[in-house]
Amino acid sequence: MTHDRNPFVFEAANNLRDEQILDHFIDDHNHSRFLKSVRNVFLVGERGSGKTMALLYNSWRVQKLRAEKQGQHLPLDSIGIYVPCNTLLTHKAEYQLLDDRLASTVSEHFLVLSITFAFVDTLGSIQQLNEQSDVEQIRDEVGFILGEDLPNGKSVFDSIKQFIYRELLRTQRSLNSNEPEAFYPDSFTLASCFVPLLYSLSEHFSDIQKTHFRLMIDDAHSLNEFQVRSLNSWIAYRDHSRFSFKVATARSDMSTKVTALGGSLLEGHDYTKVDLEAPYHNKYTQFYQLARRLVKRRLQNASIDTEPEEFFPMNVSMRSDLDKLEQVVLQEAVAKFGKSADNQESVRDYVYKYTRARYFQQRSPRANRPPYSGFEMLVFLSTGVVRNLLEPCFWMFERMISDTVVNLQATQPTQVAQVTQIPSKVQTEEILKMSNRKWDWARDSIAHDIDGCGSEDGRRAYQLLDGLAKHFRHRLANHASEPRSLSFTISAQHSDARDSIGIQDLLEILRKAQLLYVRSGTAKEGGKTENYYVPNRILWPSRGLDPHGQHARVSLTESALWQAALTGEIDPESFEDELQGKLWS
Repeated sequence: MTHDRNPFVFEAANNLRDEQILDHFIDDHNHSRFLKSVRNVFLVGERGSGKTMALLYNSWRVQKLRAEKQGQHLPLDSIGIYVPCNTLLTHKAEYQLLDDRLASTVSEHFLVLSITFAFVDTLGSIQQLNEQSDVEQIRDEVGFILGEDLPNGKSVFDSIKQFIYRELLRTQRSLNSNEPEAFYPDSFTLASCFVPLLYSLSEHFSDIQKTHFRLMIDDAHSLNEFQVRSLNSWIAYRDHSRFSFKVATARSDMSTKVTALGGSLLEGHDYTKVDLEAPYHNKYTQFYQLARRLVKRRLQNASIDTEPEEFFPMNVSMRSDLDKLEQVVLQEAVAKFGKSADNQESVRDYVYKYTRARYFQQRSPRANRPPYSGFEMLVFLSTGVVRNLLEPCFWMFERMISDTVVNLQATQPTQVAQVTQIPSKVQTEEILKMSNRKWDWARDSIAHDIDGCGSEDGRRAYQLLDGLAKHFRHRLANHASEPRSLSFTISAQHSDARDSIGIQDLLEILRKAQLLYVRSGTAKEGGKTENYYVPNRILWPSRGLDPHGQHARVSLTESALWQAALTGEIDPESFEDELQGKLWS
């Protein structure tokens, strides 16, 4: 296997070693500032956008490793406690067999024990706290608080973890019995377990008497409805002096902000939201700069001293053709708008809109697919998701290693393959493979792989994507104003109509499959904010489209989208364009 030598491994962050997290993570100081604050924070983004990586990087164990490597002392004024929710304990489904009162109680009980276990496990890894002399006194006091004698012969923290293991077993046996309500009087809440434990341990360990604990709840969308309400109730707690919550959740999966008592969380008042996704990808935007730093760091970790643009070069012929077309389109723009300084913005807009469109329009229908290559192309293909950026890089690197190993075995079998560049031809071939595989999966497997998607829904979801692809190709070839639009909004919505319900279900299936992303932007009318939809851009190379797209949105009616789901076709007359933003000019 060559994966260990591939710098673009895109394994889930919680499967990486601490050293790999430290090597790979690009510390965005804006995000870190929020994660290190005493405020409650929601970290929002689709799967693969870097939520888990951000939390793990800011956890105690990784920050401790970072300080050790830098020869520094890590202070205990703030400690990050990583609490994964995508675990067997969180996914326990017994609560579904209980009435709401007991279901809510047992759900909170399991979540509190998970948080408490992560808390004491982290404290047990801090050397200063394991040098305390009055262990028995601490053990007795903690046991009194928890209502159980803690086992002897271990550290206080290990004793508490053993107590939690036993409590989980006792709870499971109670729920499996004929009288599950027998569990109810002994259940734990945050206020009866974690909070008194925090204050008790803080009194005995002087090093953490003033420590702020950041409870970093990862994959909160995996929590059940009762646990979400409990978590929201804790977030609404006004005193953030000793602990706060940093909650990572996939977009839209944890939409409710209702508390256990029926209140609601308010953004800005109860929590701060940090969006990890960036909808714009040109080289002047924050996401492009993040992507560039990330790839450069990965290359450096593999001892490859090359800039990302050099490592992933653009096809020379395409670059030359685009340069020539840019001059032609520039002359058209000057003839149309004039050379006046007042018209320079209109000229730039015109060149931006039509240069790449002309390249794709002038290609013969019988020609091969365009040469999809270049680092900038990879950033656009990612659709603003870090994992989508790393995956094609990974497979390109694997291809290069495999090809080089085959060649070396014939001539120099003892040599180790060294990759210094991914040729544009290899980039194009691997991108087209990935694009074709994505379409094949959408056609053949989405109904089997996505929860809640039957065979009929799977067929309609595929036809909706197919209809959008045809529609965008028609625009690219014929549209006079926004030929490279690749996003859409929904107009003429009717919440009680059959096609409205049907299309919303299909959009949710495509979102779960990460074939479609939901973003928020300024609407054309009244400056309001609205949702718009961006299909995963890795789909477009297979259909000969330009993944660069442009900052413009097509407005499609619900009925037109539903018709596409049924037939795979969208009427070209069923849309109107959104205004183009200036960011892309």
